[in-house]
Amino acid sequence: MRRSVLAFDRVLVLLLGLLLIVVGVAAVGWQTGFLASVWPDVPDEVAVDSAQVTEASSFAVLAGLVGGALVVIGVWWLLAHVPRRSVGSLRLPSGEQPGRLVVDPGPAVSTAADVLADDPLVRSARGAVLDDRGELVVRLRATVDPDADLGSVVAACDRVLVDLAHVLPAEQLRSRVELSVLRRGEVGPRVR
Repeated sequence: MRRSVLAFDRVLVLLLGLLLIVVGVAAVGWQTGFLASVWPDVPDEVAVDSAQVTEASSFAVLAGLVGGALVVIGVWWLLAHVPRRSVGSLRLPSGEQPGRLVVDPGPAVSTAADVLADDPLVRSARGAVLDDRGELVVRLRATVDPDADLGSVVAACDRVLVDLAHVLPAEQLRSRVELSVLRRGEVGPRVR
């Protein structure tokens, strides 16, 4: 989510919160008769008999509709702000032919993880492309044995990332490799 959207959301939530507090306090004051004691000279155009309003048959229907609409809006707002870290298709640089070329990065990154897992120093590897704070990131997670030479593992990761940069638009992506080292005596599954 962009910072401008986040800032707008925070300001909007603050204003809505304050409005709900004021309306809630006014509703409680109206029901308890506190508002009538604070403003005894209320003009007839503003004065409302709470018993007359709440006993009306349309009040329950209207309150139910407003409540239902607020629930739907609240659920929509929450779902709209669920972080989506997955990435869709990436646009490839234009070539000599007119048109738009796109590539789905998922299979390419999955294949890169499989190639990394084929290295004898690597027990298993997984890969994904994520949207991390506005940047597209290729994340490779590899598990290695405790006696593996980390320099060789890093070199294998670098080779896989260089090959991946030939397939995916490298100027649009960053890369991150996360290595997990098994404990001594721990036997992890070897995934090929």
